[in-house]
Amino acid sequence: MKKQLLWGMLLLVAGFSSCQKDSFKPVNDESGKGKSTKVNVVQPTYTYADLALQPRQPGENFDTYKGIWSGQEVKVIGTPVWNQAAYPTLLNGIPATGASYDVYSNGNLITASTGVGQDFFALTVGVISGLEWGTKFREDLKKYETAVAAYDPSTSPPPVPSPGTFLPNTLYKDATSYTVTGKLIRVTTGSHWALATVDYPTPAPSNQVITNDISFIKDDIQYSLKTSGNTIIGVSLINGTTPPYTQIPAKGASGTCIAVDQENYNINVTIILTNGTVVNYQGAAWGGV
Repeated sequence: MKKQLLWGMLLLVAGFSSCQKDSFKPVNDESGKGKSTKVNVVQPTYTYADLALQPRQPGENFDTYKGIWSGQEVKVIGTPVWNQAAYPTLLNGIPATGASYDVYSNGNLITASTGVGQDFFALTVGVISGLEWGTKFREDLKKYETAVAAYDPSTSPPPVPSPGTFLPNTLYKDATSYTVTGKLIRVTTGSHWALATVDYPTPAPSNQVITNDISFIKDDIQYSLKTSGNTIIGVSLINGTTPPYTQIPAKGASGTCIAVDQENYNINVTIILTNGTVVNYQGAAWGGV
């Protein structure tokens, strides 16, 4: 009798152990079918870092933000702006402009420029070669602007030129120094301002209202057009695409512009210079946000 009872208990324990093993099998385990389920774990490479609003110091009448970018403390000063007509709803990635930039460490250098309606920057950690790579950053940004200006959606295949193609996340790196690039965006977290990698996606605008300047280059002259809705109402222009620039006086401009996306436009404009010269242009332009 004892042997029969002991044998029954062993069978019960073995059965319970078998149930335990089966209950912990992965749900997607298809090894019995000669396959295995793969899970897509690829994450986007683009990121952003929130900026924190700092308390104003005695005598200050401006805002200061601080953020950590590439492990360094970056200071953003002023009141950035964005195209509220095109982006009335707060979204991550809205392009922003109008700030000034600095770093808290004397060993670092930050170079900032505005291109295609947005602030871009290059942060060099370590002063070696900092000025050299600041110059390269501006040259690359100018190439991006030129590519956008030359893009014609009616004849050029997509995609539209993107800053990530011309401004790599890391411009330069060696054992003693490195330079990384980024841009200013508006976000839903923190202070609603952030520093992002240059490839952070820009959301599509909610409408096609244009409130800022749009620009194009023709015969090495840069034209900056004032707009109201889809109507061109004014112009300023400079001679040359690299410094030193020369201002060219103009009487005015008239024409129309149609948004292709958040950064690119098709325009048809007539510009009259002070000396009576008439410039007609029909094609691509950029900016507006």
